[in-house]
Amino acid sequence: MDSSTGSELLLTLAWRSAEVAALSSAAMLAVALAVRRYLRRIERIQAGVVAAWRPLLTRVAIEESAPPALPKLPARQLPYLMEEWNALRDAVRGEAAERLNGAALALGFDVAARRLLHSNQVGRRILAVRTLGHLRDPSSWKPLQEQLVSTNSLVAFYAAAALVQIDAQRAMPGIMLQLTERESWPGEAMARLLVDAGADVAREPIRSMMLTLPPAKVPPLLPWLVHVDAVLGSEVAIELLRRHPGHEEIVAAALVAVLEPAVLPELAKFADSANADVRQSLAIAYGHLGGLDQIPTLARLLCDRVWWVRYRAGHALLKLKGMEAARLAELRAGLTDHYALDMLRHVEAEAGL
Repeated sequence: MDSSTGSELLLTLAWRSAEVAALSSAAMLAVALAVRRYLRRIERIQAGVVAAWRPLLTRVAIEESAPPALPKLPARQLPYLMEEWNALRDAVRGEAAERLNGAALALGFDVAARRLLHSNQVGRRILAVRTLGHLRDPSSWKPLQEQLVSTNSLVAFYAAAALVQIDAQRAMPGIMLQLTERESWPGEAMARLLVDAGADVAREPIRSMMLTLPPAKVPPLLPWLVHVDAVLGSEVAIELLRRHPGHEEIVAAALVAVLEPAVLPELAKFADSANADVRQSLAIAYGHLGGLDQIPTLARLLCDRVWWVRYRAGHALLKLKGMEAARLAELRAGLTDHYALDMLRHVEAEAGL
């Protein structure tokens, strides 16, 4: 190939590349414009729904007289009205909620929601689940249970909330089973869900779940349980400590959940644990609940080889019920371990003593 032919080939390739790039840019621009037009259309529909229906739904919720006549609803507006209805339904209880439910049934929300459960769009499936939960529709129990085991954790969580709204007692065992597999479920929202279910309904299924889980699954759930119900968390923690005294992860998590001072003497054995997290958790537990009887154990932990254990033990000593300056001075005078003395001075300085 001579130089002239090679130059022509390169020039042709350059032009072809430029043409492809131009076509690609034009295609991307066309897609961007189409998406923009679509979003603007959606915004117009949403704005129209809000303008036309928000005042009507508000009147339905607050007026005890006969509900206002509802206009015909175009099919394309239905999902957006369901969103508006769900937002209002989240905010009301009692008779207002019942009136809104009546309006939703008149508009066919139950039928539409069961259809949307099969949507490929996650947002539409969540909308359907929320709607059926607010409607407390018992005929939707089976399809909602199917959503409870969805591979999408958010869909599954909303299904759990919907099932609780329909029949909390019936829903709780299945929800507890799912909870052990759903580490991504939001803790705060899950706590509210169980509170909504009612303490009498939720306590026993939670207790049963926590005490029958494989041990490896227990430690991550204990802090969550304490957040949901501190008293139940303490009861479960004490039982776990008695059942699994050799499981270091369970012990470390359970010690800090204990709220019952009467069991503190039986926890002293954990000061001899080879696991620093266990010893540290024991110091924290004694600091929360302990009195002067816990001084000998905490004095031992103040001499621990691990800095964090000594630190927690030092702070626990200062917080003991009945601890006074004279008793602290007596303890200090009896210490011979210079690490323990340094830590006691350190925590006293932090406490401003």
